[in-house]
Amino acid sequence: MPERQIRFPEQAWQQVEALPQRLRWTVQRAIFHLLDEPVPTLADPFPPGDPLPGAYELHLPADGVTIWYVVTPHDGNEVISIQLVRADT
Repeated sequence: MPERQIRFPEQAWQQVEALPQRLRWTVQRAIFHLLDEPVPTLADPFPPGDPLPGAYELHLPADGVTIWYVVTPHDGNEVISIQLVRADT
């Protein structure tokens, strides 16, 4: 199994930190779960009509949050880049 890393480019970590505490914990658990399973069953290729290679949308409807991320290989490992985290409104 390749080693996996999680990265938060640009404002992604600030988006997580700005969420209410309950959602923040949910998002953090979901993101760290990506280390074990980078493309969970709930993740959909993104964008829907013409998906980019390795781009996914993980919608957690019960928690009211969506995470957009990209999985890319790098030097025999996988890098999971969290692109956007948003509470559903």
